[in-house]
Amino acid sequence: MLLFLLGFVCLQFGMALLMGLFYLIASKVMLLALALLALLGILSLFKAICHELCVYFNQESSALRHLWFLQVRRQDVERRQAAEWRQLSYLHRFKRQRLLAADNRKQLGALSDSVSQELQVARAQLPATRYKNLRKALRQYRKQANAAAMLTLRQQLHVTD
Repeated sequence: MLLFLLGFVCLQFGMALLMGLFYLIASKVMLLALALLALLGILSLFKAICHELCVYFNQESSALRHLWFLQVRRQDVERRQAAEWRQLSYLHRFKRQRLLAADNRKQLGALSDSVSQELQVARAQLPATRYKNLRKALRQYRKQANAAAMLTLRQQLHVTD
């Protein structure tokens, strides 16, 4: 900038040849300074990248990243195990409910068959309308899966004997 200022001063005093020389030198110096600044910026960028790569591949930071990886992996395994346990628990509960329902149906069927046989045995001693009403009630109780009502019907049969 000082060379540009000297060129301006030479222009004011009428020294055009000296002014041209100062302006020529000043433009070359400015271009050189700009190129040097760009080169310095590229050099500092390259140095920063090299430093970051060295830090990234440093044994300590690599070990730290590996530790974080292992922690995340452990958490993933724990979450997966918890999800699998919940799923298995749900499936076992569902199977237990199905088995319980099947067993209840089987027991109700056996109870109904037993009461039906007792009703057949008591048929000769009962009036026809009473027998039909009891038979109808037994079918209705079986359809409703009402074990208590079937047991009450069974007790009524034994009371009438």
